[in-house]
Amino acid sequence: MILALLLGLLAAPGPGIAWTRDYARAFGSAEEQRRPLLLFFRQDCGGGNRPQNPIEAGGPIVHQEGLSACDLMQQDVWEQEAVAAAASRFTAIVVDGGDQTLQVRYQVVRMPTTLVTDPWGNEILRVSGYYERAKMLRLLGVVPTDFAALAPSGTALKANGNDFGALTGAAAFYQEQGLPQVVERLYSIALGGSRSAVPLQAWRQAVIARGLNLLAGLNNAEAAAGVFQQEWAAGPGDAGSDALLLGLVNARLQQGKRAEAEAAVRTLEQKHPGSPYAARARQVLDARRSGS
Repeated sequence: MILALLLGLLAAPGPGIAWTRDYARAFGSAEEQRRPLLLFFRQDCGGGNRPQNPIEAGGPIVHQEGLSACDLMQQDVWEQEAVAAAASRFTAIVVDGGDQTLQVRYQVVRMPTTLVTDPWGNEILRVSGYYERAKMLRLLGVVPTDFAALAPSGTALKANGNDFGALTGAAAFYQEQGLPQVVERLYSIALGGSRSAVPLQAWRQAVIARGLNLLAGLNNAEAAAGVFQQEWAAGPGDAGSDALLLGLVNARLQQGKRAEAEAAVRTLEQKHPGSPYAARARQVLDARRSGS
């Protein structure tokens, strides 16, 4: 009796993720329940140990030698208890058959690819190739747990992935969540469209927000300086130019380019003498000078 019980325990499926291949139903369920989606793409990746629903597997997966990157992820990542627990709040989809719908939709070209979306199917994060367990745990852990505030933007992006207002709204949401890489991708898409198709104030607000995210969130002063400089040059007399120049001053100082920062301050004071941004730029420059 005891021996039979032990054998039964050994044969029982271990912890795992309840993968589904029915993506249409999964997307509907995720939106209804406000759950993020976890998609694992592994078509034509080699090997035969494809992700299985542990309830349906009927026993432990027997691993083969010479596993592909996809099978290594199955064994080393997805089947591990900590990862399965972290993934339990996601709706999990495995894409491993001949249906190319999702592969085309998300422009997946490398196998394996792991992709996380919001409840409306809009991409949040993706990684390509083998991704080790500790990194996967961190990736799953940074995905928001509450998407209520994203609902208007998420719904709009589901209908039109290039909706400027929805993209900037989503960027603001992920800024609050502390995900600067996601913020940069969304602003990059939003600002990749036609400048004349968006009201100037909204456009410049997005440019400034992007520059500040590059500067403070991603610590990429060079890219931030380029964003501020390019937008200022596109309309130096337009509203918001003083704020752009202040951003440029901060970016140049962070780069260690004091001469360029001083030149930007002079331009700001000459073109916008009464602006509070001019006063702030001078204050920042003087503080940096006195602290050197």
